[in-house]
Amino acid sequence: MNPKNFTALAALAIAAATAAHATPITSLDTGAGLYGVNYSVNDNAVATDLNWSVSLLSSTGTPPGGIPTGTAYLVPNNIGFPFGYWVNNDATSSWITYSSPIQLGGDTTDDTFQYQVTFTADNSGTADVSWLGDNDNWLYVNGTLIGSNTAQFWTWNTPVAFSVTAGTTYTVALDVYNESQGSGNPTGARVEFTGPINVSTGSVPDTTSTLMELVIAAIPVAILLRRSRKTRTA
Repeated sequence: MNPKNFTALAALAIAAATAAHATPITSLDTGAGLYGVNYSVNDNAVATDLNWSVSLLSSTGTPPGGIPTGTAYLVPNNIGFPFGYWVNNDATSSWITYSSPIQLGGDTTDDTFQYQVTFTADNSGTADVSWLGDNDNWLYVNGTLIGSNTAQFWTWNTPVAFSVTAGTTYTVALDVYNESQGSGNPTGARVEFTGPINVSTGSVPDTTSTLMELVIAAIPVAILLRRSRKTRTA
């Protein structure tokens, strides 16, 4: 073989191999950096995901874990069930859920939770996203539905691609409907991203609850000011 042809073929092979291995965008993955963290039985403590948030979209009652506060909690491998049904956590991503302690029993309130992450693209390109959910699930990018994983929690869906533009902020939201069952019905979400882009992350704050906290905190101050004015007038 001509050495020049061999060199050209070798370069093509290296390029093809590089393209075949997608670049993880690890900061966007659920449970990023939390693999190997275990559940503490003594204090019911679990780690939290600093990039993802969770909210309750709809329910026929109060979920057994209570109304989500916005914090998304790791579901660690050492908890046992539902692993064996759920795809096990790995070094790339982990499952997250809406409450701590983690709820493993029956949930008959037909909840729909939304798991959400926001990021700003540092460069333009294409990102691929795949996900798992317990149970029915729908994934949106900036409010546009891009797909659903009908296999739910036992098989990853084929990655779905979406374009990003440098300097633009994106919100990825996974809506997960938890079906009513008599027993053993946990819920959770797991999402992974790949692509040749860099991002800056920031979870979406719960502005409604924050505003209410500020209002409540301001009430005693307002009362004290009114009392002070009455005392001075008298």
